[in-house]
Amino acid sequence: MNAFLQSLKCEANPFRFLLYAEWTMIATCFSFAVMESLEQQQFPVQHVLVLVILSIMAALLPRGKLFYKVTYVGIEIALVFYGATLGYLHVLPTLYLIVLIQSCFLFQPSGRWVVAGLSFLLFLVHQVRYVQNITLLVQPADRHLFWMHLIAETLMFGLGLFFVVRLVTTLLSERQAKEQLAIAHEQMRQYALQIEELAAVQERNHIAREIHDSLGHTLTAQNIQLQTAIKLWQRAPGKVRPFLEQALRLTNAAIREVRRSVSTLRADVREEPPLEEAIESLVDDFRQGTGVSTEIEIDVQICVPPKQVKTLYRVVQQALTNISKYAQATAVKIDISTTSDNVRLAIEDNGRGFKPEPKTMTGFGIRGMRERVMAVEGVLHLNTEPGAGCQIVVELPLDRSKE
Repeated sequence: MNAFLQSLKCEANPFRFLLYAEWTMIATCFSFAVMESLEQQQFPVQHVLVLVILSIMAALLPRGKLFYKVTYVGIEIALVFYGATLGYLHVLPTLYLIVLIQSCFLFQPSGRWVVAGLSFLLFLVHQVRYVQNITLLVQPADRHLFWMHLIAETLMFGLGLFFVVRLVTTLLSERQAKEQLAIAHEQMRQYALQIEELAAVQERNHIAREIHDSLGHTLTAQNIQLQTAIKLWQRAPGKVRPFLEQALRLTNAAIREVRRSVSTLRADVREEPPLEEAIESLVDDFRQGTGVSTEIEIDVQICVPPKQVKTLYRVVQQALTNISKYAQATAVKIDISTTSDNVRLAIEDNGRGFKPEPKTMTGFGIRGMRERVMAVEGVLHLNTEPGAGCQIVVELPLDRSKE
């Protein structure tokens, strides 16, 4: 059915109850035609054809160009006007209400009022002709009643046109609002799915950083201990034991990190140690594992929020891992200080350094540090040159209002 209507460039009437009201009005006019045919013993073929065509047009609405819509309304007005000239001058003009209802589906508000004004003018033309035909049949004593009835009827028709425009406009606005609400609801559903997917991606990235920063650091340090133990095994077996003991401690630490990473999947709420304690423990493990001289200075005069503490800890952890892997440094200096607005971390080594390139600047370790710093609205600066060591400076803002 829809394909057939589309081939005709038409669509069904969107409001069935209005269609039924239009058909009821047409059926009323048809009943008058039948009554007249019984009196005159002559079937009103033209009247019936006009009413049948109007019934079909009431169920179908044109779509597409404005020309089709104007032609459609023009044909309806012509049919009503022609039917009224054949007879029932006092009944058929009410079918202009049907034309007005159809025009409300086809035109913007300005076009609807134009059709309403034209319908009222044509109704007045029919009223004039009706008065010309019926005045001679009205008794002089009853003419004032006739005129009162005629004026009231004209006013009622005008009000009918007005209320039809307002009613159908309100119905169309309500329908449009429901469609927009449905579209908005579907968009919100799509946004919710996207947010859910984004949250899952962020959580995976978070866990990946946790595993890389914690477990990766521990396993790297353990690998260094085992390599040292293997080298000393042949030359000085007595010196192997401390390195194996340190490797065992690192193994236990790795197991704890794995358990903590797994628990992150369930909850990311853990009590973090104080900043000084966490950094000093990390540096002690690094010093014992690598033998690199490490100087640490922490001047924290205010309470650093847990998010910033965790970020600083992970940056230091990753930086020490990179130093033990690549820097070939003999000395490392770590400095942490605070002001009223931010906390500053500086990590400097005397290693071989490197030439900053896009590939080295976006490695997973450096990228992980940048992502962590950006997550708390901080900044990270990396200063390095071949043969001149490397310096990492991190500045994190402190939101004092939340305290």
